[in-house]
Amino acid sequence: MGEGVVSRRPIPVILITGFLGAGKTTFLNHLLGLPEISSQKLALIINEFGAIGFDSALVAKGSHATYELNKGSLFCICIKTDFIKTLDAITAASDIELVIIEATGVAETRDIEGFFSAHQTAGLFEIHANLCLVDALNFITVVPYLKAVRSQVAWADGIVLNKTSLILAQETDKLVSVLRSINPAAPILRTDFGSIPFDFLAGLKHVRRDGPLLDAPPEAVVSVSIERDAVLDREAFIRLTEQIKGNILRLKGHTDFGSGPVFVEIVGGRLLEKAVSYQITTRTAFTVIAWKMRREELTRLFSQVFKEPFT
Repeated sequence: MGEGVVSRRPIPVILITGFLGAGKTTFLNHLLGLPEISSQKLALIINEFGAIGFDSALVAKGSHATYELNKGSLFCICIKTDFIKTLDAITAASDIELVIIEATGVAETRDIEGFFSAHQTAGLFEIHANLCLVDALNFITVVPYLKAVRSQVAWADGIVLNKTSLILAQETDKLVSVLRSINPAAPILRTDFGSIPFDFLAGLKHVRRDGPLLDAPPEAVVSVSIERDAVLDREAFIRLTEQIKGNILRLKGHTDFGSGPVFVEIVGGRLLEKAVSYQITTRTAFTVIAWKMRREELTRLFSQVFKEPFT
């Protein structure tokens, strides 16, 4: 080795995939709480499909560096330039020991190892494991018609079957059989709230499966981000979400129904509300991810639920 050249072990990368609402952010927070991970110098890459990033606001605070990629799917060529710039920034930090990536829930998984072969970062990163979170309650409903749900499982090195307390034991066994038919090799861990022991993660080994990156986001899936310092009509909002619940894959953000902002999300067709846990700058800001709808129509419908004219 030439004088002045310092060898460096590749930085391990943990990739978190899983469909919308599977619990990836909760799972990420669990990982950040494990001593074996929290003791390391971390970099987080949060990939969201919508223009407004909420997951990074929901991640537990810490000394880790956080990078947001909100222009599309991590596995789409459309985001390659931004991803490589992020890797360059992480490399420049020089003291990063572990990278954790949370991919958008609509990602149709491909192998991203080609990104790590860019001349600036070649040999500096290696994927330790692709972990796929599966929503035990909703997986069977969405897997028949959304290709991304199946591909996320098929490309996983380890599968975390989440929310198992919400279904019966025999339903869990049936679901495991379905997952095995899609990916017979990946170990499956049943859990709730994304809680896994570190030994499960440490025991995984990444299997490279070369496949071309997508050249565009999934055609049938669109996202609309609404941000406005205004109040929504609660009854109109609920009527609309019920009317198009078959098209809504995910809704996440906060809104003010007249009594102050609350966090709202739609998972598996169910509307949930809770207190806002992050700092806000506008009374209403949320992203809707839907399928088989035009973006313009989705925007028009949600513009009608404000109590004031929407411009």
